Amino acid sequence: MKTGAILLKLSLFIALSAKTTADRQHDVVMYVDRLAQDLQKQLRVGVFNCWIVHFADDSTFSTMHDELVYYLSANYMSLMQVKQRGKYTSLSQDPSLAIIILSNSAIDSNDNNLLYWLAHIPYEATTIVLFEHNTTTMEPLSIGNHLNLMTLWNVILIPTNIDAVYTFHYVPMRVIHFTGYPDPAVLFYDRLSTLQTRYILTGFKKDLYTMTPCETVPGEDLALFQLFADTINMRLFVQQFACDENESLVACSAKYTHVDFFMNRFTSWNYSKYNVNHLTMQQVAIATPKGRLLTIWEILLQPFQESVWWSILAICIAFELMEIVFPTLFSNSLISLALFGFEKYQLRFTKPPEKVTASALIMMFFLLKCAYEAKLITYITETPRNPGASSIQELHDRNITVYHKHFDTMHLNKLDGLLENYVGDSIAFEGLTIVDNRIALSIEMLFNEVDGYYSSLYQLLDENVFEMVPFYAFQPKSQIRQPFIEYHQRVFEVGLPLHWHSEMLRCYRYHVNLVKLRAHRMQAKHLIQEDKFKPLVLFFGLQWVVEVGVFIAEVIAGRLLKCRR
Repeated sequence: MKTGAILLKLSLFIALSAKTTADRQHDVVMYVDRLAQDLQKQLRVGVFNCWIVHFADDSTFSTMHDELVYYLSANYMSLMQVKQRGKYTSLSQDPSLAIIILSNSAIDSNDNNLLYWLAHIPYEATTIVLFEHNTTTMEPLSIGNHLNLMTLWNVILIPTNIDAVYTFHYVPMRVIHFTGYPDPAVLFYDRLSTLQTRYILTGFKKDLYTMTPCETVPGEDLALFQLFADTINMRLFVQQFACDENESLVACSAKYTHVDFFMNRFTSWNYSKYNVNHLTMQQVAIATPKGRLLTIWEILLQPFQESVWWSILAICIAFELMEIVFPTLFSNSLISLALFGFEKYQLRFTKPPEKVTASALIMMFFLLKCAYEAKLITYITETPRNPGASSIQELHDRNITVYHKHFDTMHLNKLDGLLENYVGDSIAFEGLTIVDNRIALSIEMLFNEVDGYYSSLYQLLDENVFEMVPFYAFQPKSQIRQPFIEYHQRVFEVGLPLHWHSEMLRCYRYHVNLVKLRAHRMQAKHLIQEDKFKPLVLFFGLQWVVEVGVFIAEVIAGRLLKCRR
């Protein structure tokens, strides 16, 4: 009798427990559905992608899985369901919400398939883990640590058999325990703000966007990321890459996998969702040497084209021949009259045809002389040079080699057949034609204007070779990538990049002025000093006084002699 009573109580307890578990699972499904709807409204995306990754063996979880699919699909969500043997493919759409259904055991570190799926859940996606809680109080922390290794921070743990909800704070990891069904606003918080150890590690290769010659003026990109770190209340640790001189930026940065992101701007022809594009285009331009200096004879002949000189010569020869063949046709030599003003007879007393012809020649040669002298005067302000290549087409016509240093030339189709890699330490304005970033070439042109700084004067071609979008490269699943995208947009809208760019240019102009000042001082050493002129000036001054005195004496003496006579 007692045994039957015990069995009856045990069966009732099991039935009640099963009913309680089933009720809890149904409530969890309804709660997850509410969380998904709130997240869908919050994100406001066109297609809300949801993954349901089912890695539980228990058949009771299959019922919950089917119920989840029923409710979520009713809310116009794009669902992708994965069972234990489901393989990840690159065609899978990234989820906004990932629901992971586990059994009553923690995540198996040897289950490569599950780990592979977890590794491809974006950091920004919300991850809800449904599991059966056992007697181990450390189980939520164990699951959280496994997900943390996969850089999944937006995690919510919901046991299906007890009244609890868990979230985490990070670095160090802390478990936050809730009871009941907390409001979504309590669970969807910024995980980055929970960090107690707050720092970002970045690296860069020195270029014009990261460092300037002025200690107080950081590069444009360094200023951008320093302000970003201050904005999110984190400390920025900056490491300069030790790159070989002939090593490209991509090859050098590949050795530094421990940094959170790379500060340098990359140019990439393949899309990567981990890169953040810069909001301004990068222009690729060409700097080419100006033409050689003209000789004195070239300067004298340059104002007129060759056809003009031949025309003038033909006119002169024609009139000289006319004077020889028809000596009585004109009274004067019209060429001598038009060029030098020589006339044998006054023009007003000559025949009308001679007057008209002479007047026309005088006007023609006068206009030619005005144009000729105007061109010669321009040589005073601008050194006369043989014109160099002024367009990309002229580079092709002259077959001029264009050099680059570790520059991605995949899409530089305009320079096909002209490109060659530069093998020296660094490209300088020493007679080579260079293709590079227009801003870098513009800064180098500031130094090119200093007399004696470079042996060759250069010019920038107005035509761009190519325009492309530079990128900042972040580590996969970086916690700061999305905050940086939002920050970068705000900074661009208020015009801070223009301010940093102008500060950078002002720094370079300051150093150009210092170089000019040093060059001026070096030239001043070769000038004759004022104290060396004093004896000479004194000598000529005394000589002038003596000459004036002698002149005055002669005038006085002359007048006295005249008066006596």
